[in-house]
Amino acid sequence: MRICQINTKTADINANKEKIKSVLSSSDANTLNIFGELSLCGSPLYNRNLYNNIYRETSLAGDELCNTGKSFIIGTCVKNEEGFYNGLVFVDKGEVRALATKRNLGRFDTNFSIGNGIEVLEYEGKKIAFGFYEDIFNFYQRKITVDCIILCSDTLFDKDYNNELENELSEYAKKLNTYIIYVNRTGAEGNFLFQGGSFVLNNDGKLIEKLSEFEEECREFKETDNNSELSTLNSDKQERIFNACVLGIRDYWRKSGIKKAVIGLSGGIDSAVVVVLAVAALGKENVIGVLMPSEFSSDHSVNDALTSAENLGIKHYTIPIQKIFEATKESLLPLLHPELTNPCGNLETPANNTHDTTEENLQARARCMIVMAFGNRLGAAMLNTSNKSESAVGYGTLYGDDSGALGPIGDLYKEEVYSLARWINRNGEIIPTNSINKAPSAELHPNQKDSDTLPEYEVLDKILKDHIENTMSAEELIKKGYDKDIVQRTLHLYYINEWKRRQEAPALRLSKTCFATDFKINY
Repeated sequence: MRICQINTKTADINANKEKIKSVLSSSDANTLNIFGELSLCGSPLYNRNLYNNIYRETSLAGDELCNTGKSFIIGTCVKNEEGFYNGLVFVDKGEVRALATKRNLGRFDTNFSIGNGIEVLEYEGKKIAFGFYEDIFNFYQRKITVDCIILCSDTLFDKDYNNELENELSEYAKKLNTYIIYVNRTGAEGNFLFQGGSFVLNNDGKLIEKLSEFEEECREFKETDNNSELSTLNSDKQERIFNACVLGIRDYWRKSGIKKAVIGLSGGIDSAVVVVLAVAALGKENVIGVLMPSEFSSDHSVNDALTSAENLGIKHYTIPIQKIFEATKESLLPLLHPELTNPCGNLETPANNTHDTTEENLQARARCMIVMAFGNRLGAAMLNTSNKSESAVGYGTLYGDDSGALGPIGDLYKEEVYSLARWINRNGEIIPTNSINKAPSAELHPNQKDSDTLPEYEVLDKILKDHIENTMSAEELIKKGYDKDIVQRTLHLYYINEWKRRQEAPALRLSKTCFATDFKINY
C-alpha cells in the first residue's frame, strides 16, 4: 500500500487528474495507492456540488484514471438518483470494486446526502475496510474483524493540536486489533489549511509511519516491514505555525493566479513578521514593501521598516503620505471644522487643527490607497498585517489597515506574533530587534502607543483567550482575578466590533476560533 498525500485544487478536476496520473505512473500495478478525501474534485466544494458538470467531469476523469490499470482509492463526489455523496472509490487494477460514501457529514459537506459509511471488501487475501475518518465510531459499533482500516480525511490545521487524532485512532486500532492507515490531504484552499501528516498505526495502536506536514509526499507501506514505534511528539509549535502560514500564502497566491505580494511596512512587529512569511512563501523577488511615513512616524520606525526590507532583500519604496493627508483634510474642512466655513463656502485656514479618530483613519486609508495602487500597477495583491487581538477589539481601520487579500497572522494574538518573531530570529536578526522590543504603536498621533487605548497586550490576550476559547463569561473572568473594569471594557469592545470583523481581510485559519471561519457573534 502507498499513502499519497497530495495538494489538490477545488473544482480544477483536470489539474487534479493529471497530478494523480503522475503519482500513479510511479507505482506498479500491484500497489494500492491511497489518495485523500475529494482528491479528484478538490475541497471545499461548497455549492459547486449542485452542478451536474462537476459529476460529469469527475466521472470522465475517473474513467481515465481507471484506464491506467492501476489500483487506488480516490476521493470524489458521486451522484445517483437518490442524491449527492462524498465518496471514496476503490479501484483494483482498473476495475471499480467498491464505493464508500460518507455518513457523518462535516463542515465542507454542504448539499451532500448521508451515505452508508465504511465499506469492507477482500483485497489481495486481506479483509480491508475503507471509508472516512468521521465514520470510524459507527464502524467500531459494528464489531467487524478486518486486517486493515483505511481512513481518508480533509483535516484542518490547528496550531494547538497535540496528537489528539493519533491518540483517538490509536484506541480504535487496539480495540479492533487492526492496522489503521490515515490519509489526509495537504495544502491550503482560501482561508483553510490542511496539514497533511498522514500516518499508520499498528494493531497495538503504536505509530509506525508518519508523513510530513504541509508537504506533498508519497510513501509505500507494508505490514511485513519491521517498523519500530515512532515518537508522537510534534515539531516545534512556532515552526508549525510558520510553515502553515507560508503554505497558506503560497497556495492562496498560486491558486488565485497571483504572482506578487505588496505589503505596507511600518517598522512594527506585525508587518515585520508578515513580510518574512511572504518572502518564505513567494520568494524575495515577488514581494514589494512600501514605507509610508507621516508627520507622526518616528525615525526609529522608518529605520526599522528599512532594515526589515533590507534584511530580506526585497524591493521597497518610500511614499510619504503627508501631502495626501493634508489635501484630504482640506477637502473635508466643512466637515472637520464647520465653524471655519462661511456661508459663501470660502474656506479659512484653521489656526488650530484638532485631531481625533477621523484624522487617524484618514491616514490609514491613505496608506491603503497607496498599497493598492502598487498592487494594481505591478499585478500584486495586498497582504494584510492585522493580528487577532486588534481584530477582536476593533483596533484597526476598515478600508485601511484592515484591508487586504489575506491576513496571514489574523488568527494569532499579539503575544503569539511576538513569539513567532522571536522564533524567526532564533539564529540571528531577520526581524529588527527594535521591532520586537519597542512598545507597539499605530503612530497616528504624536507619541501614540497602543496601551493608550487598550490594556497591555499581555493582559488583553489572556482575557480574550479565556473568553473566546475557554468560553468564560465576564463574571467568571472577574472571579478568576482579572480587573473588573478591564474585563468589562474589553468585552464591550469585542461585542461592538463584530460588524468590523465581518469586513476585514480573510484570516488564515490557524485555530478553532478563527473570526473569519469559525467564531462569529450572531445578532
